[in-house]
Amino acid sequence: MTTVFPASAARLGKLRRLQRVSDDDGFMRVAAIDHPENYVALFDADLAAVSFEEVVESKLELVRAMSAVSTAVLLDPVWSFGQAVLTGAVPAGTGVISGLEHLAYSPEGFGTDTVLRDRWTVPVLARTGIDAAKLVVFYRREQADVSTSQLALVADVVAQCDEAEVPLVVEPLWYPLEGESLDDPAVRAARVEAIVESTSVFADLGVDVMKVEFPGYVGDDASEDAAAEACARLDASIEVPWVLLSSSATFEQFRTQLRIAAGAGACGFMAGRAIWGDAVGRFDADRRAAGARTAVERLESLHAVLREHGTGWTTPVSVAESAAALPADWHETY
Repeated sequence: MTTVFPASAARLGKLRRLQRVSDDDGFMRVAAIDHPENYVALFDADLAAVSFEEVVESKLELVRAMSAVSTAVLLDPVWSFGQAVLTGAVPAGTGVISGLEHLAYSPEGFGTDTVLRDRWTVPVLARTGIDAAKLVVFYRREQADVSTSQLALVADVVAQCDEAEVPLVVEPLWYPLEGESLDDPAVRAARVEAIVESTSVFADLGVDVMKVEFPGYVGDDASEDAAAEACARLDASIEVPWVLLSSSATFEQFRTQLRIAAGAGACGFMAGRAIWGDAVGRFDADRRAAGARTAVERLESLHAVLREHGTGWTTPVSVAESAAALPADWHETY
């Protein structure tokens, strides 16, 4: 999808921040390393055996490497954002995104409740210079009471982000209900339709960017053709930029997914473990450095996919249009 975002000059702050997390072609190439306790578990299944400093050091090594080839990094407030700013691990020309959610982790996975952090709020993000806010929502429309409250919560966050002119990225995640298994072809097909539908549902609330699970499967021509059709329907159903998350895909799988999604209108990615997974753990310095180099190579490869198959989100207006939209006294009433 190609659009001017925002559609008018009424949200210059949002537009400027969105530009800072994108490149000149309108692609969002975001290295996501905001993972909470599941990142810590890569060092030791006993989370108490992993020191705070160990995690900070690991994340900043990767942030420093990946920032050089990313338009933005997605950072958490515990182990990476403040530390990356203080150390200069994020260079001046790289944007920063951070999540508002508090995820409940267990070795079996994350809880599905949508919980905001108490003190890591939209005004705080704006005050600390963060360029965009992200919100994960584990969403199943069939859970009517839960989904209704989730939509109300997101609508409230949309209003807060509008007030602060901070772009909001929403990431709806499908999850199986009791008795469902992705081994069942009917469940697999229903998951695809749920991804397409939920993207439209949240975009309609006024979300600025959708972070989307790949609506389909890869590995054979029939599956990839079906996924391309689902991506096209998803793109046609929304009027805001959308980017792809990597979820549990391998890097090779994710590169294929991005090629398909970019061809249908996705303008980028916000991807994590598929990029940096080889670098995290109790490894010696040489292996960590090799893993960071691999992450950089993967990010460059994904950029090449976007250049070949994708279209950026923005079409800048002309000088004449900008003068008409913003007359001499615009700043007095903004």
